Amino acid sequence: MASKCTFKDSVFRLRNLMMLVMLYGLAPACGDIERDNPLDPQHPESTRPQTVLIEAFVNINDSLQHNINEYALAALDNLYSIHAPDVIIVDYHRNTLDYIDPYHRLQNETLYQRYIGEFNAVSGVPDVFFNGTLARVQGASSINHSIQRIGGALQPFLNQNSPYALEIGYDRNGDQVIPRVTVARLNRPSLSEGDIIIKALLVARIDNAFLRRVVRDDASSSVQTISKGEVRNFTLPALTVSEPQYSHSLVVYLTDRNEIEVFQCAVVEVK
Repeated sequence: MASKCTFKDSVFRLRNLMMLVMLYGLAPACGDIERDNPLDPQHPESTRPQTVLIEAFVNINDSLQHNINEYALAALDNLYSIHAPDVIIVDYHRNTLDYIDPYHRLQNETLYQRYIGEFNAVSGVPDVFFNGTLARVQGASSINHSIQRIGGALQPFLNQNSPYALEIGYDRNGDQVIPRVTVARLNRPSLSEGDIIIKALLVARIDNAFLRRVVRDDASSSVQTISKGEVRNFTLPALTVSEPQYSHSLVVYLTDRNEIEVFQCAVVEVK
């Protein structure tokens, strides 16, 4: 089992920050040292840019005269080309009454029903959500119109800060991908504390058209409150690569205990 350097580098950087914090705490005799490094999670004004998570619920039903799912996916591709790496997009495939999608997963439908429950709305595809259920765009009439609607919903979430810093990596053991996650809770006084859930998604690039980012497996871990300024490491349950002929990426995001709002997310390529 070989650990990827991405995770080691991330942990090394965060350990350095922790060592700085410890050194500050060991110097009371010399007077209080001002925390003037905003990258230090214990700095009262510490900040991290928030990466926006866009979750699209779609299917690949091509029997319609106008393939509304392809309109939405093409619009997402366009917006990603403009805003990457400030956004991460994942696609959950789901069945509808008239179509059985080969990439449907029961977990996709469970998450979708939780999301639309927040809107007291009817189900359907395509359905696009931003940072959990903070915004939603359903339906598509054309690619250009979808770019306008989805782009308009995305705009308020760009250039925002997150209450968490997140670094991710993984161990690889055959077809198993074991997520390694480091989370730092920032020390800004205006931020409230609460329990979080760490979720990991294994995302496959099945083709270069409309199956670029299909969620194929997921894992999660519930975490009691991380105190402000605290840095913690986590190992999540293994994800399984069931289609090794495709390239994959690992997406990890932090959400509240009700899985309604996403606080931070990150992605790394799986090799």
